[in-house]
Amino acid sequence: MRLFKESAWQSKFKQSVLYGFIAFIITISIAVFGIITYTSDSSKDNSRRIFESSLWNALQLQVQSYRFLNYLIALDENDYPLNGNAFFEYDLLMSRVDLLREGAVGSLIRTFEGGRTIRLLNIINGELELLSFNLSKMESGDASYLPNLIDRVQRIEGQINEFVTLVNKGSNEYITTEHQILQKNLNYIQLLSMALLVCLLLFCFFTIKGLSELRRVFRHNKNLTLGIQTIHEDKAKMLSFINQEIRFPVNVIMGVANTLNNPTSKNDTKALSKHIEESGHQLLHTIEMLSDLALIDAKKLTLAPTTEYLPSIIEDCLTIFESQMARKGLQGVIYIDPLLPKLIHLDFIRTKEIITALLQNAIAHTPSGSISLQIRPSALSAPKISLPTGMKEASVLQIALRDTGHGMPSDLQQNLRINPALPMQQEGPLPSKVGLSLALCHKLVYLMQGEMHFSSAPQKGCEFWIDIPFYVPNASLTAQKTTFCCPNKTHALLIETDAHLAKVISLQLATFNIDVTFSKDGSFQEHKDFDLVIIGNTPKFEREANDAIVQRQAKACPIFSYHPQAINTPEYSIIALHFPLTQSQLEPLIARVFTHQNRSSEANNHD
Repeated sequence: MRLFKESAWQSKFKQSVLYGFIAFIITISIAVFGIITYTSDSSKDNSRRIFESSLWNALQLQVQSYRFLNYLIALDENDYPLNGNAFFEYDLLMSRVDLLREGAVGSLIRTFEGGRTIRLLNIINGELELLSFNLSKMESGDASYLPNLIDRVQRIEGQINEFVTLVNKGSNEYITTEHQILQKNLNYIQLLSMALLVCLLLFCFFTIKGLSELRRVFRHNKNLTLGIQTIHEDKAKMLSFINQEIRFPVNVIMGVANTLNNPTSKNDTKALSKHIEESGHQLLHTIEMLSDLALIDAKKLTLAPTTEYLPSIIEDCLTIFESQMARKGLQGVIYIDPLLPKLIHLDFIRTKEIITALLQNAIAHTPSGSISLQIRPSALSAPKISLPTGMKEASVLQIALRDTGHGMPSDLQQNLRINPALPMQQEGPLPSKVGLSLALCHKLVYLMQGEMHFSSAPQKGCEFWIDIPFYVPNASLTAQKTTFCCPNKTHALLIETDAHLAKVISLQLATFNIDVTFSKDGSFQEHKDFDLVIIGNTPKFEREANDAIVQRQAKACPIFSYHPQAINTPEYSIIALHFPLTQSQLEPLIARVFTHQNRSSEANNHD
């Protein structure tokens, strides 16, 4: 009897589950039909609005052309000056053309008559743009242009009438096509209804059959959950194993490169070894990024701050990509603000990783131009945290990297502001390697209690700036290298077409008490006296540089240059500059030149 009751209970349970599932399927079917119907009606309403807008705007264009022509015909001598009335009617006419060329209406018109309609509209737009000159003359009071203007407007009016005719014809074809599409969609809905009915019957059958295995499925799901947890743990171990396995061959490549790069090797061999070493560093960096991301996600990455010499650490980051930038013709420059202490307490390993990732991103998306790296004090206040032993204060460091590359589209910028790690999970304008770099930068900056921002515009480059806190050691630990400074105010002429590159170089020279005059057009300004001339990218070098250099050298004016023609011409006594350009490179050159000049001046005064 008990067994019978249990069997009856199980049967009722199965029936209840079946009825509930059938009701669920019916509800889903009704919802699907409702969504399809609503979507179809919405699409139809939207298409109808676009269609009506195209007809309305075409008719309004025709009406406005009549008004503009009648306005011109009705003009007499008493109407001058026009006080902008003619341009007002003209702007109304142009606005009608713009409404037909842009947006959904423009997209619809482009489908009419195999593109003939939009080509005619473009011709009308071009003809109307040519009228602005005559209108300007008439606005100023010259009525002699009126007959010609009326004649051209009459011709344009004929083109507008033809355009309206094509729009009407295309609209009729569009209505026919939309009706056919609607009928086809109705047929699809009927087929979908039959398919859903069949699916309903099949689901009912398999539901009854599957209830007996429900408990087994629950047990299986529990086992799967445990298995997924094990897989995640194995995944972390596998990433660590891959990291170790890849490091070994990379270290072998770098060891071979160092062996080849000896004084007895040929030049080609040295260049090859340098390239191998460079590739090895970049591959190691990629591996470190993967490893750090895994550690950050697992919340196992810890910071290890050290006290280091800031300029050398920053310059090493750009040196890794020196050959790669040279192959692309990119000009790299570093500026370190002299207000920053030379010795700072920071996690330099993570800082170098951030800078390297940003440089890798910038080089990949900069086909030509320049890349600048500026290290300067931040305007942000340091976080209120306890000072480690031997530190006197906390401050904030700003790392700003700017390139002249492709930039980022607006939609990608919006996605990055919402979720900086998003490019790593999707395919888009940026490759996955770049997404990995940006995601790692964001997570590392957040881990270091900093902030990351960017600005960009398509085809105008990108700029990333990062604010991270650091500590300033006590005075006993801050033995800093002395920077050379010109004893007197020194004036330099910088000839450079890249305004941003010129700005960064000017900041570098300012640290040596050198005031810079910037010449963007390539002019050598022969009639002005300068203590130093720097020849950069200038379109006038071949025409004017020879005479200008001779005149400057006659006045004992030192000349620096990174222009290829100036460097490769042996008859010029020019001090060559090489990229990446740093203050460390400039300092000994400037010290040598101006120390020699000061000694010569003192000797002459003594005589």
